[in-house]
Amino acid sequence: MWWRYLLFRPPFALLGKTKKYSLQMTGAENVPRYGPFIVVANHQSSADIVAIALALRPALIHSQMWPWAKIEIRGGQEGPLGSFLWKVFGAIPIDRETGKADEAIRQSLEYLRRGEIVCIFPEGTRCKTKELGSFKFGVANLARATPAPILPVSVWRRDEDGGVQVRIGQLFFMPPKKRRYEALEAIEGQVEERITPQIDGLRQWGSELRRDKRGMKTLANMINVVTDFIAQQGEGLEHLYRMAETGDNEFIRNKVFELLPSDWVKAGPASESRARHLLNSVKKS
Repeated sequence: MWWRYLLFRPPFALLGKTKKYSLQMTGAENVPRYGPFIVVANHQSSADIVAIALALRPALIHSQMWPWAKIEIRGGQEGPLGSFLWKVFGAIPIDRETGKADEAIRQSLEYLRRGEIVCIFPEGTRCKTKELGSFKFGVANLARATPAPILPVSVWRRDEDGGVQVRIGQLFFMPPKKRRYEALEAIEGQVEERITPQIDGLRQWGSELRRDKRGMKTLANMINVVTDFIAQQGEGLEHLYRMAETGDNEFIRNKVFELLPSDWVKAGPASESRARHLLNSVKKS
């Protein structure tokens, strides 16, 4: 419930000023004053959502933010803090056992069409090292299913004092889709071919809108048009929630990575081989 966040925001802000957290933020000028938009951020701790919410205060005065969160958090398996924050913010539940994000994307589209904000940690888990993990396809699929813009955010602990740093990047839109999935059945491909140009066209138009109240309301209406059209199409629409192309995840990931300190690296084959090399060196010594 959003009233709970508004109630707890003052104590959250005071906590952010303590020596333990010493929250600092840059890029506040990039925060739209209104939704809809998708927040994409790296993930280091359960407190990340609080730091991001405090940094996005200009938008959260007017719009509610819905974070994606694995269902274990609600039940307290991740600790009492996670369960408490779930109750404060509300959440779009993710069931990692199924490996599907279709329902999360459907709920996200519903909130975006209402002019609200969706927050996603695409790594899918916390990474406490100075590495940005690979992104799951849920964020790219959502980004392809809507003309909503994306706001990249980075969160990390500063080396000099251990405080929390939040850096907000510039709002961006996904580029036009290069091709449709060849694996779709004919009828499903026809449905996607009808919707993809519409979404890409609205996204192109939306990128020219002002980020004021009127412009963002127009964006919400555009999302409403898309979701209504999708709802009328009938069979096979589950594939529209898996529209991401090869390279989409990396495109979004790069937007977050460029906001992180220069000594951070991307997790992946290169970092894994480097870790193996270091391990072998220790064994030999």
